[in-house]
Amino acid sequence: MPQVRQCKYIHCHTLVEQPDLCCNKHRQYEAEYRARRETYSRTHYNKRVRNRSEEKREQYQFYRSATWSALRLKVLERDNYCCQYCKALGIVTANSKIGDHVTPVEIAPELRTDLNNIATACRKCDNIKRTLEQQIYGTGQGRTHKNVTLRMTIAEWARLIQNFKDERETP
Repeated sequence: MPQVRQCKYIHCHTLVEQPDLCCNKHRQYEAEYRARRETYSRTHYNKRVRNRSEEKREQYQFYRSATWSALRLKVLERDNYCCQYCKALGIVTANSKIGDHVTPVEIAPELRTDLNNIATACRKCDNIKRTLEQQIYGTGQGRTHKNVTLRMTIAEWARLIQNFKDERETP
């Protein structure tokens, strides 16, 4: 028995045999549907966004390397899996598993393997810090780097993260 699926045209529930995507009535829309799906595919994302430049490709490959895995594990064990940003504020957040560059790799690629530039972070601190990095350093997609010589300590980041949390909680 052949495999079937619903027609991909909106609100059409006709069954079609695979590999077809649309029924005979909507066949002319199949090419358009395939093109639209390609726009959002992981392959497209990797080619156009994640690896948009040689520098970004190198950065992406670094985070998938054995070197980064080993560094991250050393830092997590050194910090006893406790978020260093929370710790700087006197809070203990255990089971943190994110290895975070204190100064972003986009700003200081020479510090990417420096253990003193890597800290353990909890998910909440890491997400807030990433937002702050985008504001302070101009990191992220399509942004222009600024303040490239600025180097902040874990304690300074912790204060900024706490201020950010306080602003969000205040009505």
